[in-house]
Amino acid sequence: MNSSKRERREDQLMKKAEKLAEYASEIVMQSDTQMLIDGHPYVLVKNYRDGFQTDKLKERFSQILTKYDYIVGDWGYDQLRLRGFYESGSKKGTPSQNIDRLMDYLYENCNFGCAYFVLHNLDVQKPTPVPKEDRRKNRVSSKQRKRKRQRQNNVYEEKVYEVHSRKPNRNSDKRNKMKAKTVGKNSRSRHFTIRQKD
Repeated sequence: MNSSKRERREDQLMKKAEKLAEYASEIVMQSDTQMLIDGHPYVLVKNYRDGFQTDKLKERFSQILTKYDYIVGDWGYDQLRLRGFYESGSKKGTPSQNIDRLMDYLYENCNFGCAYFVLHNLDVQKPTPVPKEDRRKNRVSSKQRKRKRQRQNNVYEEKVYEVHSRKPNRNSDKRNKMKAKTVGKNSRSRHFTIRQKD
């Protein structure tokens, strides 16, 4: 039983490794600090505590990161996390995405004293804009189109609602009959009795 489970687990791990190899990026090291990632030149600016590992970067690198001027990789719980930053003074993104705020990012979002590296992208790729007709927010569902057609075809009818008058409440008479009476034994003390329902 255990051997069959072990074999299935090994098969799953092999399939996972094959998928990772399919999606992995190609990294060619030209020198200690210069490299090509999928044909784009990068320079290793900082390598704190030997955080730069090419095999893990191959697995984790994504094409979306090519739009950033700098890529920061930090290690936490034996996993590499990549984040993109823009050039200082750039109007792209938010101010927290500028490379000037790198130390703030490391202090706030990373483990204390973790290993990290900074790559400078020498060939920044501009993301291609999505055509308007492909944008999902502009699409109209079939239900919405159907409702719109019905509204245009139908003549608006005025709805008339019946208004009912209120019925007199039976309990209101009983409440009016029940009143508190003051007892006139001692005028200084304010005692009263409550009449019970009959």
